[in-house]
Order: sequence, then C-alpha cells, then structure tokens
Amino acid sequence: MPASTNIGAGTRLLLHLWKGLNEPGDRADFESNWQSFLEACDYHQVSPIVFHCFQGRSDLPPEVLEHLRTSFYRISAYNHYLAKHLVQLVSEFERQRIPCLALKGPAVAMASYGDLSLRQYEDIDIMVHVEDISSAVEILFSRGFHPIRGHSERYKNVQLYHEVALAAPDGSYAVDLHWQLAPPYARVFGPDASAVWLRAATVRLPFGDVPVLSREDLFLALCQHGTRHRWRQLKWLFDVAELLRNSETMDWSGVEDIIKISPMARVPASLAALLADELLGIRVPLELAKVLEPAKRTRAVGRAIRHEFLSSGQTNGSSHDTLLGLEQHPLVRVKYLAIEALRYPVREILFTITEKDSQFVRLPAKLRLLYYFIRPLRLMLQHGRSAARRIWSMAR
Repeated sequence: MPASTNIGAGTRLLLHLWKGLNEPGDRADFESNWQSFLEACDYHQVSPIVFHCFQGRSDLPPEVLEHLRTSFYRISAYNHYLAKHLVQLVSEFERQRIPCLALKGPAVAMASYGDLSLRQYEDIDIMVHVEDISSAVEILFSRGFHPIRGHSERYKNVQLYHEVALAAPDGSYAVDLHWQLAPPYARVFGPDASAVWLRAATVRLPFGDVPVLSREDLFLALCQHGTRHRWRQLKWLFDVAELLRNSETMDWSGVEDIIKISPMARVPASLAALLADELLGIRVPLELAKVLEPAKRTRAVGRAIRHEFLSSGQTNGSSHDTLLGLEQHPLVRVKYLAIEALRYPVREILFTITEKDSQFVRLPAKLRLLYYFIRPLRLMLQHGRSAARRIWSMAR
C-alpha cells in the first residue's frame, strides 16, 4: 500500500465524523478538507462502510456522497465476485479432501458488518494445514494460478514464511494461501494456528457456505494482524471496533480462555481496544475490560499510533517498532531483536533467489546452486546502503 502525503486532514475528518456516530456529544473542531477526506477513505479502504453510515445524513456534501456511492457499488460488485471464487476454491479443496478455512475478506465482512458489501477486500485468503500446503498449491497450479513475483519458493519453506500468494489465470484476483496466521516473529501475539481448527465455524455466503475461524479466534487474529502492521489502515481497526460494538454476538469468556492458552495474544487485543476507544469512540464491553486492561507500554504505543494518525493520517507501518514497543519483558525484546536482525539477512540474502539474480548472471540449471553465492555479491553492489539502513532501524 503506497503511502499518501495528503491524507492528514482527511483522516482527522474521517475520525471526527466516525467518533461522532458513537459519541454524539463530541464537537471538536476539524478541517473540512473533503478531497483529503476522500483520499483518506480510499487509502484506509473504508469507503463502503462510510457511505453506508452517512448516506442519509447532511454531514457530507452531495458530491462527496456521490463519490462514495460510486466506490460503494464498484467495491460491492468486486466483493461478490471474490466471494463467488472463494466458495468455488473451498469446494475444490474439500473435494480433494484438503480441509481449509476462509480468512479475512468475506469472513470478516460477514462477522463484523453482516454484509459482503460493507468491507473492502482485494484478494482471497485461505488457510490449510501445513502438511497440505504442497497439495493445495498443486491444485491451484492445475487451475492456471501462478505465484506472484517473489513467492515461487515460499510454500517450500514453511518454517520461514506463513503464506504464498498466487495470481488467478486472468489476473483479476489473487489467492493468499496460508498455513499460519502470522509470520514467525509475530506468531506468539495471536491464537495458536493449530488450535483454531478445533473451534472453526461456518459462514453462509450468497454462493454457498464456507468454513471460517470462530468469532473469538477471528477477533484475536484481527488484533494480531492490525498490530503487526501498526494499524496502517483504519479498515482493520473498524473491523475490530464493529466486533466490540456488537458485543452480544461474541463469547468473551471464550476469548479469555484463548488468551489463557496464548497469553501474548492479550497485548495486541488490548492495544486494539484502546485505539477503538480513543479514535473511534467504541467502548470495551464490561466483561472484557479487565481482561484487556492496557499496560503502561501498551498505552505508550497507543499514544504514538494515535499521534501518527492525527498528524499525518497514517502510521509508519513498522511491525518491529510496534511489537518491540509492546513487549513487557526486556529479555524477550532483546531475543526478538537478535532473531530478527539475523533472520532478515539470512533469509533475504542467502535463501531467496529471484529473477534479478538470473538476469545479473545467466547460469545453466545444473549450476543454479551458484546463485546462493552470487546473490550476496549482487545485493551488496546494488542495495548495500539500504540494507544497512534496514538493519540499523531494527537495532534502534
């Protein structure tokens, strides 16, 4: 997602209007920069739900509503298109006896909003068991899918990665095939991927039923995902906020039980609840308030993220800044930093051969192993300075 430089005023206006839905007495001053507002809605991918909530009100000028209406119908059509393909792929996997779960996209739209049209998504996310990943990829290959650039070897390195992205034959959408809910460095901050299968549920889409995460696992997985990306898009916070607002649909004791098994999942959930309260005016349900009481470090990270939204309209997106900032134990932070400082050069320099390497030096297939020696040299020549900056940013 490329960053915009003109959404600060628009994001402030968006947050002001949205908070006013939940706290009608709020009358803070705000800038009426409607062009920036529309750019912010596009960047944060919240145009459908914003149009749905404001279409009958006078808060937005007619031309702004018309722009949002156009986006709503375009996004709705594409959402239904993706949902149809999701049902077809799930049916194919099940026919081949590969258990799967639909993640994100339509599953979140139905859980948080009860309507496919109200939540923008751009691809299809499906999770399979790690032992089924090769078979699942082969099924997609047989249907004409091909790996997105940089993903061709991912499903062969299941310890290093958590997903592989494949493009549809016509290029109209992509499938992110998961075997974990998050990369290794963030896995501890969410529910155990092996346990979510035992609590799986089913959601009814217009084109058929698909298996999904339970609402409780989905809530924690959404908190994990948003926190890992430093809540770069408000869409993710809106998803969590809607689950919190419709608290009667959730088994919060079930959430607490999952947190007891995966205690670090409490931290991003606490951060998400804090941001939903401060930015969107969504109160944490009483039965969950004690469980998600934010720690001092969580409040500090929350303040930093809130400031980034209100100043520039977006966060810096750094998973390392966020997860290191949330971790309570100094020794765990040191361990995390050491692992990531080593993981990046080992994974990216030694074990990921790309098309640029083959273009740098043409070698016959039988000499392909030499690329593992050529690649570090090429990267040092072409990207040495930027790589050094990346490692330094993780060490700060």
